[in-house]
Amino acid sequence: NASALIFPFFQVYVALFKPLRVSRHQFKKVLNCMKIVRPLKYQEIYVQEKITKVDSLSLVLSGKLVVSQNQKALHIVFPHQFLDSPEWFGVSTDDYFQVSIMAMEESRVLIWHRDKLKLSIMAEPFLQAVFDHILGRDVVKKLMQVTQVSETMAQSNGCIASGYGDDSEDKPMLVMKSKGADNGGHGLTALINRQLQDETLPLLPTVALNSGKALIEKVYHVVEVD
Repeated sequence: NASALIFPFFQVYVALFKPLRVSRHQFKKVLNCMKIVRPLKYQEIYVQEKITKVDSLSLVLSGKLVVSQNQKALHIVFPHQFLDSPEWFGVSTDDYFQVSIMAMEESRVLIWHRDKLKLSIMAEPFLQAVFDHILGRDVVKKLMQVTQVSETMAQSNGCIASGYGDDSEDKPMLVMKSKGADNGGHGLTALINRQLQDETLPLLPTVALNSGKALIEKVYHVVEVD
């Protein structure tokens, strides 16, 4: 039914665009650049690091996905958050993702043609500013989560394993403590669990994005601890 198909887009409009005074007509222009709404199964890989090209902009409509690099969890992505906001700033569509993204449960992702969207809003400075604001705020949230995980990993020398939680045979494990780091390992697991529970993070102010590339590099490399 048509209303069931339209409702998720309406929720996106109300949550992200309406507060910034984007009109429905302007939002429709943005939706016209949509490529597809892609369903993802549990444990399905959406992005593989150094293999998948950065040619889309992806927004989670429902479900949860985990972002990792070198088999280390960076953060969790929830509904109405973007999967590839760091790549929006200064990363070419010829480049490849430096992270992997996997569905933690059945999910749906709204995918835009990245270049088509950028061209469409290029003639409208207001829409450009809106996207820079929304995506910049999304990057800051990710950076804060990644920094928290990095600090906990540095203390615990935590690492990724093949299962998650007590019933690891049935669910993918994102975090497992290493030998001799029981307390720190539990701390890292608790941190990821807090991310899973905290789906409604408070809105953060827009950051200055003049140093976008440096911010992206920090997002990607902050967790590279020995």
